[in-house]
Amino acid sequence: MPELKIKRKLFRSVGLLFPALYAAGDAVRDGAGWITACAVLALFLLIMFTVEYARFRSPGVNRWLFSHFAAFTKEKERQRTSSTTLFLLSCLLTILIFDKAVAIAAMLMLVFGDPVAEMIGVRWGRVPLLGKTLEGTLGGLAACLLASAPLAATSLGPAPLVLAAGAVAAALFELMPLPIDDNFSIPLGAGAVMTLVQALPAAGGIGVVAMSPLLEGLLR
Repeated sequence: MPELKIKRKLFRSVGLLFPALYAAGDAVRDGAGWITACAVLALFLLIMFTVEYARFRSPGVNRWLFSHFAAFTKEKERQRTSSTTLFLLSCLLTILIFDKAVAIAAMLMLVFGDPVAEMIGVRWGRVPLLGKTLEGTLGGLAACLLASAPLAATSLGPAPLVLAAGAVAAALFELMPLPIDDNFSIPLGAGAVMTLVQALPAAGGIGVVAMSPLLEGLLR
């Protein structure tokens, strides 16, 4: 795999900061994790929106950014919203919409599943599948399962079947040729599926649709 692509994928590991803030913050004070993660993501998004505005307003700024940050950009993003911005936006929406367990699991699936699927697909992929490879999709699925599995043993306690359903959904959203960037669709799609499965007692769920603190407060 080209060195620049590896750097770009490894850069996404910074996304671990958000589920870590969510989990660690609540360990200090109930509700602090949600507020902290949302605040940090909002700050990062403000920076990225400013950069996006500047580069779309000025072709010179756009050229400078793509020449100096080639390791973290894709050529197809030159005239459209960057995947980094969509990554941050999807993480913020995931935290704003879904309950803590689902949100953290969905973000972990995004951080690990997407890059592993691409790296395995590029290096070892042999069987074509919807423009990608079967090996890459299975590798991404395995990464989603491994990344989220430890949550089942924590106080967050999503049922294994809930996490498995989310991992399958994340792998499918990474695979399907949708018109939207998979950095945006993976966590939101996986989160929606986990939320639905979590509400099914027969699937080991909790029997209710649990949402984020924001939505829970608005729906009271």
